Amino acid sequence: MTKILRTFALAIALAATPACASLELPNPFAAARSADQHSYALLQTYASLVEEAADIVRNPATPTEARRAIGQAERTATPTIEALAAALAAYNTARNAGDAEAARVRLDQARAEAEAPVAALASLIDTAQH
Repeated sequence: MTKILRTFALAIALAATPACASLELPNPFAAARSADQHSYALLQTYASLVEEAADIVRNPATPTEARRAIGQAERTATPTIEALAAALAAYNTARNAGDAEAARVRLDQARAEAEAPVAALASLIDTAQH
């Protein structure tokens, strides 16, 4: 199940990369101006964090407590990221139909709910790397 979620997150990040890459800035959050761009940046960040987390957890030198904490943080962040991905898809569909305001509000809510768990995962990864 985790492998499927990682694949899903990576696919979303790869789909978002062209939009962020065209801005030629190292920080996708600094370049993001709209609700969908902020969401793409968060999805891309999560995908990168999951890859880093996997490397840390596979490292035999990583303490068991750190592995458990990273695993729990990923399990907490994943549902919020999945909800954000669904909200982003709904927003894009609504925007293409010319009725994006309600979907944008939902997208903003989903992004706000995903930010803290992703930040917690990032903090644990940063701690484990140092």
